[in-house]
Amino acid sequence: MGQPMTATSPIADYHFLKLNESLLTDPYPFYALLRKHGPVCQEPDFGVYLVGTIDGIREVNRQPEVFSSIQVANAPYMDLPCPLDDIVEWREQNPHSDKILSNDPPDHTRHRKLVNRLFTTSRVRELEPRIRQITNEIIDTFINDGQVEFVFQFAHMLPRLIVGELIGLPDEDHARFRNYFETRLEFMAKAAEAPLEGFQQRTSQGGLTEDTFLRDYFVAAITERRKRPQGDIMSELANATFEDGSAVPLDSLVSMISLLYGAGGDANTPELMTNAMLTLLERPELEASLRQDPTRTKAFIEEVLRYDTPVPGVFRIALTDASIAGVPIAKGSKVMVVYGAANHDEAYFEDAEEFCMGRDYPHPHLGFGLGVHFCPGAPLARLEGQIAIQEILRRLTNIRRADADPIPYVPTVIQRIPIRLKLLFDEA
Repeated sequence: MGQPMTATSPIADYHFLKLNESLLTDPYPFYALLRKHGPVCQEPDFGVYLVGTIDGIREVNRQPEVFSSIQVANAPYMDLPCPLDDIVEWREQNPHSDKILSNDPPDHTRHRKLVNRLFTTSRVRELEPRIRQITNEIIDTFINDGQVEFVFQFAHMLPRLIVGELIGLPDEDHARFRNYFETRLEFMAKAAEAPLEGFQQRTSQGGLTEDTFLRDYFVAAITERRKRPQGDIMSELANATFEDGSAVPLDSLVSMISLLYGAGGDANTPELMTNAMLTLLERPELEASLRQDPTRTKAFIEEVLRYDTPVPGVFRIALTDASIAGVPIAKGSKVMVVYGAANHDEAYFEDAEEFCMGRDYPHPHLGFGLGVHFCPGAPLARLEGQIAIQEILRRLTNIRRADADPIPYVPTVIQRIPIRLKLLFDEA
């Protein structure tokens, strides 16, 4: 049976949602306590119910009609945009609102189906040669320097270039998007100095600036492609229809394409690549194994997704009185499904706290979520991660950290990635 965290609870001492630096760096002792005291615990600072087991998360994510995603990224820190009972009406009155990540069925379902067909296994497989080419083009930009700031120069750059090309960003516009992206990273670095305040500011202000930039750009781009299709994903979506044959509104298209670019280059893949690199730095025997047999990279990436989950959790809001694992959850309560904790659930993963490349997965990990919000870009993220590690190990050797300073992490509980990671290397 889950329990509230009291002032004397060992879990309460962590102040998980207040984003303290030590917990951002190493959340796993907290995750272990969360499972021990769970499967559901209410933390004391914001009153959020934390769910840290596979069974508990399955119960939440299989009831999207009960647990809404309207505040998927920021529930503890922001008020709802409308009264709880008016969410559907609010979304109808705000057509530019997100149609995928923070949307709920049935409206989420019809938009999700449009996105799903863009990331089929066969379609992603066709991208492999181009992903490998772009990966090497990025390595070319720093290989003669003998050093790289891995997070910005590689981990964020690769998926953004790939997604940008995939959706149809013309070469002449890459500089504008690079400037926007650099500004975002600078904001995150400054936010690390005061994590909670920075996260709130990013949510309430920085997010609006970002949305305005992307929305203005994609309104013009989609309008142009409706007139003159160009054979890219933007053109395909711009002229798509829902299953009932009705046209997809412009605001919905802008929302989806902004998500494809923003989330495709900023959520999951950069985290996966950086966490994979840190894993190799910490475990030289794994690096040696992958250099000897690059085909093992697939198994390596899969275990990174489980062991150091890129998106460690997201938030839900209870639309009605409910329960999770027998714990009463009142209407309006905020819930966090903590994928990072559940992926170390001993009931489902043998030696869950150990990194085991080639692990047998009788039960799927939650590295890309679960249920209706399972990441649609998972096949692409997996492939990008595999190719990135293969090409880095093929072209670079003696990879090591440039300093022994503590690694600063982005101040959020929904992404697990360092702000920066300076590396030195030799050319292979």
